[in-house]
Formats: sequence, C-alpha cells, structure tokens
Amino acid sequence: FEEKLKKLLKSKYVVAVSNGTVALDLAYKAIGLKRKDEVILPAMSYISTASAISYQGGIPFFVDIDPINNCIDTRQIEKAISKKTKALSFIDYGGNPANHKKILKISKKYKLPIIHDAAQSLGAYIDQKPLGANGTLSTMSFHMAKIITTIEGGAVFTNNFKLFKKLLILRNIGEIPSKKYNHVMLGTNARMTELQAAFGIA
Repeated sequence: FEEKLKKLLKSKYVVAVSNGTVALDLAYKAIGLKRKDEVILPAMSYISTASAISYQGGIPFFVDIDPINNCIDTRQIEKAISKKTKALSFIDYGGNPANHKKILKISKKYKLPIIHDAAQSLGAYIDQKPLGANGTLSTMSFHMAKIITTIEGGAVFTNNFKLFKKLLILRNIGEIPSKKYNHVMLGTNARMTELQAAFGIA
C-alpha cells in the first residue's frame, strides 16, 4: 500500500498509520514541535489540523481564508509570523489547491517547515503535479468520508530521509525497525494493520 502511494503521489517516503489525526500528531513530533511553539494554519479546516498542534503543547495561530478558494490566505501568513512561529500548516480545501508556490516561498524565506494537511487533496493536481505530498511533511486520511478508504487509516509523506526514519520509530512505540524491543524515543502504536492496507490497495 505504501509503495502504491509513493508512486501515485511521487513521494520518496511514505509511512502508513492508523488514522489521519495520528498522522498529523507524528508529523509535529517528527519536527520537534514544543510547548508554546506557534504554528500558522487556516481558520477553516477540520479540528485535527489544529488539535495535533495542541497535543504537543503548541499554539495553533489561525489566519483567515481566501474567499476565492477557501484555503489559507497567503497574504495574511507573513503578518502572523513571529519569533514563536515554528511551522506553517495548510490544506487544499475540498481538493481545491491552496497557493502552493507562495506558501513554499514564505517557508524558504523564514526557514519554516511546512505541514501539509492533505486529507482532502488526493486525486487533485496543480501544475500537472499530484497534490498530497507537497510539504516538508504531508499527511493524509483514509477515513470512510475521504477519497479512498482503509475504513480508518492515514499516512505521512516526506522527501526527507531523516524525518522518514524518525517517523518509522515514532509509529512503532519508539522502537528501531531493525532492533526488536530496542526503544530509543517516546513513540506510540500508530501502525496501520495489514487488513486496512489491503482495503486501501483494493
């Protein structure tokens, strides 16, 4: 299932997990978000986009949406950046692409990682490139209300090898994949089951 997702979304690495909210939680853990760190995100999204920040003790910093595309208003992002800002988050509302180029430009300018909540992105394209794996870390949901379903499930996408290796450990209760019962960090059981993956492939 992970291999199929990699090819579909042209991502180097994919980590399948138990649900989309967990995917966001692990993404913020992977970048080391800490207590009182701020993450800029759109004011209109599903609650998990914000709650995953709060799980780390971080502060969701909401900015308004663009009334044309219902996605984050990129004109408001730079105004919201402060010394406390540690990341940017955005969604493609209903599969309608946000201004990816502008978000990437801001990310590079301020050296802020992007957490792309791509729960609504699967199947959509921008500049002939698939949406869904366009952040430092991107997350997806395969809940029954989404484009494809594994009944309940999710995934994290990245092109960063170090983040990928960390995600594998975080997903499996902090255990190094090559060393059974060797737990090196505080992780959680976020594994997707074989049965869920089979549904996803189908």
